[in-house]
Amino acid sequence: MNDNRRLTLKEISQMIGISVATVDRVLNNRGNVKPATYRKVMDKLQELNYTPNKSASFLSRKKELSLAIVFPELPDYFWDQIERGVRTAYEELRDYGLHIELFKSEKYDLEKQKQVVMDLIESKTFDAIAISPNDSEEMADIIDKGIDSGIPICTFNNDSPLSKRLFYVGCDYRIAGRLAADLLCKFSGSHGRVGLITSDASSVPSATTFQMQQKIMGFREVIAEYGNVEMTQMLKLKQEEYENPDTFADLFSQVDSVYVTSAKLQVVAAHLEKAELAGKVALVGHDITTEIFEFLRRNVVTATICQDPVNQGYLTVKTLFAHLAYGEKINMRENITKLELVTKENARYYI
Repeated sequence: MNDNRRLTLKEISQMIGISVATVDRVLNNRGNVKPATYRKVMDKLQELNYTPNKSASFLSRKKELSLAIVFPELPDYFWDQIERGVRTAYEELRDYGLHIELFKSEKYDLEKQKQVVMDLIESKTFDAIAISPNDSEEMADIIDKGIDSGIPICTFNNDSPLSKRLFYVGCDYRIAGRLAADLLCKFSGSHGRVGLITSDASSVPSATTFQMQQKIMGFREVIAEYGNVEMTQMLKLKQEEYENPDTFADLFSQVDSVYVTSAKLQVVAAHLEKAELAGKVALVGHDITTEIFEFLRRNVVTATICQDPVNQGYLTVKTLFAHLAYGEKINMRENITKLELVTKENARYYI
């Protein structure tokens, strides 16, 4: 880092020949400075390539900020990446007086999550709350209560668009479904047959159900647009049904490609490999784990769509902090993170 960036106010004032107080007023926009003096200070700062130390400025106010981050614990491979992004942002901001506490929702238990968030709101311990809601509609009232009580609340990964939440960070699941369909249509060629595997709504949290509904909607849109590709089957499976190889036999025999909307890509891949259909039936799903990486390497999984979870955690913390610490306006109520298509050739960069 350039040494000029670490100059003190006293050193700058001596270089310009004006008081420390005047330099401080210019840097912090406190007024009571003649235009000519202001221009003189700014010209010198530009010459020195000086960047104000926001950390020191913030700490001088003796104000710490506490954020509560609430999210599910499963699937752990995904939320571990979200947490990595949260911790990266924290390491960058800890010297600015930031404190973060994580609250994980056990097994997507909605009632427990509702109670946790209500307790956080009523405790008034935290300056803001970021939440991945287990149910967008059920959590909306609680989010609104927090907002109405003066606590900024944002959502990430799962949204609650009907609430008063400050902003949302996460991917567009409808576009994710469209991307999967476009990819499989290209693999299938003319008059291809595609199948879709999703989870039964009664066996997964409503937030997950919403995500899968959006993926299916986007998927169907693109299949219809292609016209020459047929969606032959859609399996809606309970969690225990994923473990039975017979569940997939009929589907595998009728299709050229399969899209898995749920977090079961590695399970379906294992069944496809055992059926000796690896490389014969294209398989696309979501996210990346060491297991999925190995299936990609062995050409069982054709591609997987990642939703940039590390960046979701990172952007959530950075955006909330900038809003709270410096009053930065929330310019985007929806900060949509990028979707990344991962294949055998680039998978090593995602593990």
